[in-house]
Amino acid sequence: MAERKGPLARDLLGWVLDRRQILIKLGAFAITAPALTSCGEDDGTDNPSSSSAGGGGGGTGTATSSSSGIASTSSTSSGTGGAGGGVGGAWGDDSLNLDPSIFEDAVRCALTTTDIEGPFFIDDSEIPNDISLFRSDLRDGHPGCEFQFYFRLLDAQNNCEPIPDAEIYIWHCDADGYYSGFDGQDPSTPYSGPGERTVENDERFCRGVQLTDRNGIAGFRTIWPGWYAGRPVHVHLVARINGATTRLITTQFYFEADFSRQIYENEPAYEARSTNIPASSLNPPGFGDPAMPTMSYTPGLVIGKLNVIVDG
Repeated sequence: MAERKGPLARDLLGWVLDRRQILIKLGAFAITAPALTSCGEDDGTDNPSSSSAGGGGGGTGTATSSSSGIASTSSTSSGTGGAGGGVGGAWGDDSLNLDPSIFEDAVRCALTTTDIEGPFFIDDSEIPNDISLFRSDLRDGHPGCEFQFYFRLLDAQNNCEPIPDAEIYIWHCDADGYYSGFDGQDPSTPYSGPGERTVENDERFCRGVQLTDRNGIAGFRTIWPGWYAGRPVHVHLVARINGATTRLITTQFYFEADFSRQIYENEPAYEARSTNIPASSLNPPGFGDPAMPTMSYTPGLVIGKLNVIVDG
């Protein structure tokens, strides 16, 4: 369990309450204008390995080594890709130091619409003495296949320069389909309406906030999300980008059904729920351009990467 929040972490997360108030004014907890573009190197050429629209070439992938110590991936139709040795020592003291070259194999820019926040958001600055979410390791001892998820933020309003010091908050369910901080959940039944946060429930697994580094990069070590009824497998993200004006991003990331299925069928933490998974819990949305990161998998390790151009 993480240490209780100090003043610094609370200041870093105080933006979420302001964000919630802004979204309430906009209605339905969503920003409806397009605000994200997932992209690769802005050289104006298509990546020939791209296999899906709207993101980092989702789907199963094969991997090759790179000088940065993290496996690079390319989207192919192969089965299990080699995820290599993971970060290779880049993590330390709950932080990471990554070479931007790990993002070079991502696809060309493709506009992605902003998605809804979802029903299981927690702003820990609203809760006195709550557990700090300012951390990179989100596992909290929960079983599941390790998932290393990396983002690089680039600014469409500034020639795709990296965006440093952006506050990125991700959250998702655990291997059994449960979100932390909420009681009364039933992953076998589709959720309706916003979830009611349980004040006494101080679990915060699979939630965390990081600041992007000078190269616009942030990363998280978590577990692969399980499935629950009524929604495709996904990870939530909100981000605050400070500048002359503050830009707020709300989106969700999705994954190819076959990619998720092979993890559920081969990793012990998911096997008990790996049969008869509803198609609606596996297939990414069939409308718009869902953001789908570049992915790779070897037993025990999933790696996801996504270039994101902020275009709003």
